[in-house]
Amino acid sequence: MKPYAQLPTDNPEEFMRTVGLSKEGFHVLNDKLTAYIATQKALNPLTMRGRKDTKLVLEDRLLLTLYYLRHYPTLINLGAIFDISESYCHKIYTRTARMIAKVEKLPNRKTLLEDSTTTLAIDVSEQPIERPVKNQKAYYSGKKRHTIKAQLVICVLTLTILSVVMGKGQQHDFLVFKNNRLLLHSGALLLADSGYQGIHKHHQNSTLPVKKKKGQPLSAEDKAHNKALAKRRIYIEHVNRRCKVFRIVKDVYRGKHKNYSLTWRLVAALVNLRYDGI
Repeated sequence: MKPYAQLPTDNPEEFMRTVGLSKEGFHVLNDKLTAYIATQKALNPLTMRGRKDTKLVLEDRLLLTLYYLRHYPTLINLGAIFDISESYCHKIYTRTARMIAKVEKLPNRKTLLEDSTTTLAIDVSEQPIERPVKNQKAYYSGKKRHTIKAQLVICVLTLTILSVVMGKGQQHDFLVFKNNRLLLHSGALLLADSGYQGIHKHHQNSTLPVKKKKGQPLSAEDKAHNKALAKRRIYIEHVNRRCKVFRIVKDVYRGKHKNYSLTWRLVAALVNLRYDGI
């Protein structure tokens, strides 16, 4: 892998496919990290002394982190790509990822309480994981594999990801919603799928598809309602696809489960940045 300074700049599509962000988005994120590091040095000058990480400059550390999120290689392969050791590669990724989470955040949860006219869509993305050593039953999905879940809430108008919360594979989608106590403005319209039966008790202004009952076919009116709802909810499927361009939330997740929330918040923030006109 070439250092960032030597990457080709004449092919924006190739840069996007390699890094997961446009070159402009990369520079925006790099500038935010530079400002954050300068602020931390000013606030804590004594803690910044000692040995310096001179192997990779900030642009290369950011490139490494984005490349890992985008392609999800093993750390030993990632270290070989950037010509550094596996342990140093892990150190750089961990530090840079946590800095990105501080400078590129999702909207505050209070945002969901402020707008009464917005239309929101909610859905759960399920990802396979390696079989856990402990507490396997909690992660065992009905799809006969161990999984972990991420619940996304988006604004249908802007396709901005507003919230991401986690759940275990055995949990029902609606249970993930209830456990995380997502607060919404009472006037906001929430579009959900059939996995959220009962959500009206928690948010009255919700729309669900009509489920077919045994021996009772759906009426033409119910079919028209379901079709119209599917057309409005399709946008959250598009956002899910945008997120899964970053292979770390698509392939079998190999990391620690306690870091899964951070991983999804990183990916969601990067997707918002990528499609924010940058």
